[in-house]
Amino acid sequence: MARGREPTVKDVAEHAGVSPGVVSRVVNANGSVSERTRERVLASIAELGYRPHSAARELRTRTTNTIGLVLADVANPFFSQLADHIVRHAADAGLGVLLTTTQEDPAMELKSIELLLQKRVGGVIAAPGTENAAAWRHMRETGVELTFVDRFIDRIPGIDVVGMDNEHASHSATTALIERGHRRIALVNGPSATSTGRERIAGHRRALQEHGIAEDPGLVVELAFRPVEAETALSGILALPQPPTALIVGNTAVSASVVTHLRSAGISVPHDLSVVVFHDAEWTALTSPPLTVVRHPLDDLARHAVDMLNTRLNSPERLRRREKRLPSELVIRPSIAPVRD
Repeated sequence: MARGREPTVKDVAEHAGVSPGVVSRVVNANGSVSERTRERVLASIAELGYRPHSAARELRTRTTNTIGLVLADVANPFFSQLADHIVRHAADAGLGVLLTTTQEDPAMELKSIELLLQKRVGGVIAAPGTENAAAWRHMRETGVELTFVDRFIDRIPGIDVVGMDNEHASHSATTALIERGHRRIALVNGPSATSTGRERIAGHRRALQEHGIAEDPGLVVELAFRPVEAETALSGILALPQPPTALIVGNTAVSASVVTHLRSAGISVPHDLSVVVFHDAEWTALTSPPLTVVRHPLDDLARHAVDMLNTRLNSPERLRRREKRLPSELVIRPSIAPVRD
């Protein structure tokens, strides 16, 4: 490709090793293409900076009063409640919402992106995974406005983000336990591949460092967002020669499973183990004892996400990237207590 020339469909096809027809099917989300080929084409589009000539036509025909909402497993109370708030605030703004879920599966997330492109939504609010950066970048380049909520992808600049200050929230939870004499504090976290996972680990480590406590790698466990892994991981932590005296569950998808396993194992909370969980789901106040929680401002999170996207949809000029971090609240309940000698 000559320097300075706009890349064409043919350039993308040669770069990806496919036919121009395959590129057309990927760009227009029309026709059957294998997932591996689609990912290769999207990567070539992003690398070459190709902008489909149909983008202007798509924008003229796009239904801008409908937005997409791409969230992970709505069986997770965090995401189901967030969806409810987003739909309500979108309705107040005169926007309809097309909800898709990914089950934390990159292939399902890719299908969600394709569906929303086919439906010609005006914009999308998404809690993205980590493996479809090229597809999200392509969506943005076709003219669809994007706002990331709760999570973000470092490799896609220029996308508005609204989320919690996860590092501060994790720091506060760890500090509260340290102030009660705990030194062996376990963290059951989500994958560090996600922005939320990285931030919560960082806040936990910072609190330990500030109090001169050496980190024990065996006390920090990363789990996928699936409850089936929680029992095995927790059993391993509790079987350590020096087990923890306190536990923080930073992976909201496994919180209920963790608490259930503690009860089954005969662990008394907080007599044997102090416990803090992220997200104030309704059930956390109904356990015995009620659980100390990191309470997220879900209504504010949803409102800011809708406002950010709606501003993009109604702005004739490109705005600078915006990022909003909201503070979470540590709600102290009887599930944490001073460490026993």
